[in-house]
Amino acid sequence: MSRGLRIAVGILISVGALYLALPPRAEWASVRAAFARVDYLYVLPLALLSAYSIFVRSQRWQLLLRPVGHVDLLPLFSATSIGFFCNMVLPLRVGEIVRPVLLARRTRQPLSSVLASVLLERLFDMLTILLFLAVVVAAVPVSDSIRRSGLAFVGLAAVAIVLVLALQRRHPLALGLVEWVLGRLPEGVRARAEPSLHGFIDGLQAIGTGGGLGRIAAYSLYLWLVIAAVFALGFEACDLAVPYGIGALTVVTVVAGAVSAPSAPGFIGVFQAGSVLALTLFGISPAEAIPYAFVVWAVQWLTQIVLGLVFLLRENVSFREIQSVEAS
Repeated sequence: MSRGLRIAVGILISVGALYLALPPRAEWASVRAAFARVDYLYVLPLALLSAYSIFVRSQRWQLLLRPVGHVDLLPLFSATSIGFFCNMVLPLRVGEIVRPVLLARRTRQPLSSVLASVLLERLFDMLTILLFLAVVVAAVPVSDSIRRSGLAFVGLAAVAIVLVLALQRRHPLALGLVEWVLGRLPEGVRARAEPSLHGFIDGLQAIGTGGGLGRIAAYSLYLWLVIAAVFALGFEACDLAVPYGIGALTVVTVVAGAVSAPSAPGFIGVFQAGSVLALTLFGISPAEAIPYAFVVWAVQWLTQIVLGLVFLLRENVSFREIQSVEAS
């Protein structure tokens, strides 16, 4: 699929998701009333908590890179902020590529090792969200079909954990499975996937014992609890009668799934659709949920824009350099 087509698909998905999230025109008066109840004094705490979640993400990245060598926290925070900024304003989530490449260039760390650490990040994020999903399907009344789907995903998470532990120990069966999968990929895809996959396995070796994995898993759990706290504080800001604990876990789980779909820059549309869908499980109408979805999204979007601009100026990174990273 060409780059232009992928961008068009993402925009169409965002527009469709936003259309589905918005209530009928007859309820727009209720939407205005819900916006009027928003306490905007919470914007600053929401922004600070959002910025702190990026800082925690940088700390976890430092832990993942420890086997490669010591990397100071400031360049990690800078690269993470710039990467998130790129995701907010540029298509195709180019920040996921910009972030490791910029860090490798600034710190002279091997790019393959930095990319492997990012793959590990994504794995731990996925496993943490699936853990949250297990809690949600157990605690929130949902249909049997949703519950079965959730349990199926949790089962996949358990399989993934076993596979990761087996790959870390270089178990012959796990390595054979990897080679079997690679052998059935088209030649072009295999040429691109094989170095990343082997870099990922090498990154697992570098973490060391199961204790290293445990520390990173604990940090991942803490990171996503901080992110969930942002959503929980949004309930208070928007005067929604949603339980903080399970409500925040539900919203963060559904939104994480929604933003994994292709979308326009900034996850516009899919973020709102995920928020509205999650809040309906607690009896919140779309007219009440839409202000929450936009306020929480806007605060996080603006926080990431401000941090990204600060570090773009500090690092003297131009959009031309970002485009060169994307092209590479």
